[in-house]
This record gives sequence, structure tokens and C-alpha cells, in this order.
Amino acid sequence: MYATKNYFNYFCKMLISALLLCQVAIAQNTSEITNTLLGNWEGAFIKNNSYQKIEIEFSKVEGKLYGLQIMDEWHPTFGEFQVPVEIDSTGTIKFGTGYGKAMVTLDKNNLELVGQLEKFNPTIYMHLKKKPKPPKPNYSIESVRIPSDAIELQGHIHIPKFNQTKVAVILVDGRGCFANVTQYNLYAKFLRTYGITVLAYQKRGTGASGGDCGKATIDDLANDVKNVKKYLEAHPIGFEKIGVLGISAGGWTMVKAEEMTDFDFMISIVGPATSVKDQQLQSMEYGAEEYQLTEQAKNSVRTYTNLVFDAKATQKGYQKMQDLLAVSEKEGWKDLLEDTDIPNSVEGINNLWVRRHNFDPKQLLSNYQKPFLAIYGDRDFIVPYKENTAALETYFGNRKNLLTTVIAYNAEHGMETQARNIDLGNDQSYWHFYRISPQVCIEIVNFLKKHSFIE
Repeated sequence: MYATKNYFNYFCKMLISALLLCQVAIAQNTSEITNTLLGNWEGAFIKNNSYQKIEIEFSKVEGKLYGLQIMDEWHPTFGEFQVPVEIDSTGTIKFGTGYGKAMVTLDKNNLELVGQLEKFNPTIYMHLKKKPKPPKPNYSIESVRIPSDAIELQGHIHIPKFNQTKVAVILVDGRGCFANVTQYNLYAKFLRTYGITVLAYQKRGTGASGGDCGKATIDDLANDVKNVKKYLEAHPIGFEKIGVLGISAGGWTMVKAEEMTDFDFMISIVGPATSVKDQQLQSMEYGAEEYQLTEQAKNSVRTYTNLVFDAKATQKGYQKMQDLLAVSEKEGWKDLLEDTDIPNSVEGINNLWVRRHNFDPKQLLSNYQKPFLAIYGDRDFIVPYKENTAALETYFGNRKNLLTTVIAYNAEHGMETQARNIDLGNDQSYWHFYRISPQVCIEIVNFLKKHSFIE
């Protein structure tokens, strides 16, 4: 019995020692992997004869490992983002990506990372190679604070140091109260490579900017754009041309701002050229087809859309809207509405987004005497291209040389194109990754060159 007890104690001590040695080995291995990871990597997601570029900068933030991912083909607001990185006991490196969780293994001798993403069939593989630390950037990014009447707007100005032009662009966000990450905006990153200075700011009431987004009117937002332009006009660079790029409802905002100032060019990315009411009605009609609604449901959503504009701020008007909303989920059209299309009280009717932003750009665009580019998606039912391109062609009448309209193939409202397998025939196919339509950047450059804003 005594011998057995001694053996058991000896075994326990040996097991504990082995576990401690194992933990030390794991810690050393993790530390070694971490030190090798630190720095810049470039590579791609790979699936079915196709790839999508990604760059990752691994760094430590307050002692923890993070990866700054750069996806130039993604949405301009979300193309650069930082995620935490985990290294498990087997040495597997795990981190989130825009497609899901990646699990990769380090080849420390060849400085390569290989692995795959979870839960994809067929598999999405991932492969990266370490590269030297990039040279100092040929641009600067400076934080800005811009007074706009009683509030202050905050954002970033992106200034190219190479091939710098005297052209600047203001980015104007669309509907919604989310805060744009102005430091990493991909439109800014793209345009500054052509020597254009870009000012991206957080709209009032979002991020670090002052004001109340939930109460802002189109006049408020347009006045902010005017004040951003005043900031650029006073900048030491001495800009000779200042244009604006509006996204979605930002297209209305920039045109409204033209009433208060004067832009040298305008670029509209899925920006409506019709009135707010016409756009809402058109969107509901196309959306009803997209959602395959019944005729009864179509009638309900048409009635509700008109009430959003016309209902009186009375108990009777409020009840009409609530009665329709009560059947919206059953009839399948509630998802066509934004939160700000739904009043929470009688008083809230007059604060609906469309009432605070009710606007028709027809007159201003009919009189605009500078170059105008409009890009629409052919799968966008929110701002349908047929009605909007037709309106623009009418507005510009005998000034067609100033107007450029582009219909981006397979693009939705965010200018994103579907992830899907594409069959080219003759036994050739490939996987088309989710990406912003390449036509967007191509046509912006063509437009700027055509009108001599860049060489």
C-alpha cells in the first residue's frame, strides 16, 4: 500500500512537471509565432479558380495581437478594419475576416501563412506572404474639426504628397446615422492615388460630430457640406477645383448644397435624381416585385408609402399607419421599410426621415452647368436606374456633354456585386467573390480625365 502511494505521488509530480513543461513549450511557441507574425503580409482568398486580394498588418495593441485587414475591393466604409488574433495550443492562428473565421498555419521558414475559412463548401482557402515594411506613405491623413453654425464636424483630410493636384473632393454620406470611419475610407484612399485631396467627415450627430442625426433636415446637412467646402477654400494648398461625391441619399444632399455654394463637378453614386417621394414610390414598386408580394400586399405598401408623406399628425393619421404596419409582416413587406419610416407617436409623424429630407433636385440639376457623373446598379431596386437616368437626360437637355451616366453590371444599391459561381461555357467557370463593382472606380477616373481634373 505504501509503495503504491509513493508511486502515485511520484506519478503526480511527473505529470505536473510534464504539464508545466508543455505549457512553457506552448508559451514559447506562441511567442515565436507572434514575433514572426508582426509586420505586413499580402495574399488572397482563393476559391474555384479565383482569388481576392487581402493585406494584413499584424501588430500589438496594449499587449494583445491584432490584424489590420485591407480589402480594397470591399465597401468603401468597411474596406479596412482591425480584428483580434488568437493563437491556440496547436499553433493555429485564428481571426475574423469579412467572410468568416480564418484558421491559418505559419511556415516560419518561408514566411508564409496557409489555411482556410470555416464552414464553406467548396472551401475558401487563404494564403499570405510576409513582405517588407512599406516605405513612408506618399500621403498624409490629418484629423479635422470644421465649425458648422452651432456644431462641429469631425473627420479626416487625405492629402497626397506625390503628383498632388489642386483638386479636392468632399465625400457625402447617405441615409442613416451610422458613423463613417473617415480615416480608412476607400474612396479617399483611391482618389488620393490620383493626386486628389479628399475630405471625409462624419455627418452631424454621428461619431464625433456634433448635432442630432435623428432630427437633422436636408437643409442642415447641405449647410454642413457648404461649410466643409468653405474649409477647403481656405486651405493652404489653394485648391482650384472642389467637387463633391454623394452616396445614395448623399446625392440629394450634395445637390441641395449646390443651392448654397458652387461645385466644380459632382459625382453621384446611386444618388437619386428624382424627388424623395418619387424615389420612395419607385423603390416600393420594384421592391414589391423583388419580394414577390401579392397584389393585396402591393396595395398595402403603396398606401403606407403615401401615408409616410401625407398622413396628418393626428391620432387618426397615426392609427391608419399602425393598422397597416400590423399586417406588414404577415403580407411580407415590413423589411422594405427603414426604421425612420415608422413613427413611434403622433408627434413622430412630422419627424419621419422623408419629411425632414423632402426634396426635388429637378430645378437645381436642370440649371447645373458643370460636369456631372451618375453611377447606378442594374440590380438596385432602391434607386432604380431607368427612372433616374431618364430624369437626368431630361434635366441636362442640350448640355449632354456635361452628363455621364453609367449602369454597373450586376450591382446592388451599395454597388456590391454578388458572390456566385460563373459559368463561362467551354468547361470554364470561376468563383466571383463579393466585391464593389469595378466600374465605379474605372468610370470615376474616366470622368475626371475627360474633364481635365486629372491627367
